Amino acid sequence: MKQPILAFESYNLAMIKAKQQCAKLNSDDNTNKNDWLSALSNLLKTSILVAAAGREFGMLSSDEQLNLLREAEDHSLPILKVSDTFDEYVWRSFQDQALDLYNNMGIVEKKQGSLHEAVMYFRKALEIKSNDGHALVQLASIDRNDGKDDILSNVNELDPEYVSALFDGYSSRFESELVDVLHYRGHILVYDALKSALQKLEKSTSSIQQVVDLGCGTGLLGELIANDMPSAIVSGVDLSRRMVDISRQRRSRNGDDVYASVAVSDAAEYLSTRNERSVDCILASDVFIYVGDIEKILGESARVLV
Repeated sequence: MKQPILAFESYNLAMIKAKQQCAKLNSDDNTNKNDWLSALSNLLKTSILVAAAGREFGMLSSDEQLNLLREAEDHSLPILKVSDTFDEYVWRSFQDQALDLYNNMGIVEKKQGSLHEAVMYFRKALEIKSNDGHALVQLASIDRNDGKDDILSNVNELDPEYVSALFDGYSSRFESELVDVLHYRGHILVYDALKSALQKLEKSTSSIQQVVDLGCGTGLLGELIANDMPSAIVSGVDLSRRMVDISRQRRSRNGDDVYASVAVSDAAEYLSTRNERSVDCILASDVFIYVGDIEKILGESARVLV
């Protein structure tokens, strides 16, 4: 318990210092407005950290978390309408913190069953960033009967940054939880479908030379290909840098690299870099649910396939 207490106290001390800094700059008529906004961003950040740590370690009640976050919101509300007066980089940093603030407020309200208030905060987050994945997913998870589905009905895809961060955080335990605990077989089903298609076309596995693994993750599907089709050159692509780092280290049963290359990129953007008619096979295991409109991916796939 010592480490959680130390972490909480450290965040709390940082928040107190941030409050003091904001008060000091606010009282000085000569304060640079961008310096002041940077200090306010830091106050939002540290307030969020204190509330999150208090929630995780059981040190703050829901009401205490909300009071802390609402105090930070009170500092922010007058600023959200005057973006043109600040440096663009400083303004974006402030917006990012305000976005996190509202998402955290929504989470606290949702956990204590205050769904109407939770929806309100998630909608405020979307006013800052209309395709924020966290707020959209949370809104979709709340069962509501008020008919206000206008935001969700217009969503074409989740924010790529959200998807990337989601899988970055999940990468270290992805296989242990997904495969070992939940007995995930998506990669096996895709590979079996490939072999079945080759049989129907009366083609051997050696006919597959260039393979692209969209959303390759940690390399589960790529390893199956490398083991059974050692002559195939497999290229992977994924939004998550941490997933890519893991897949780059993956080896086949022969000790060879599973992937010839792995790119950190959006699937459609990656395919647009490949030459026309340069790929024999494109595979994707549980990828399109995060894409939304797959027209661009399908178009690029048609272009690069032999």
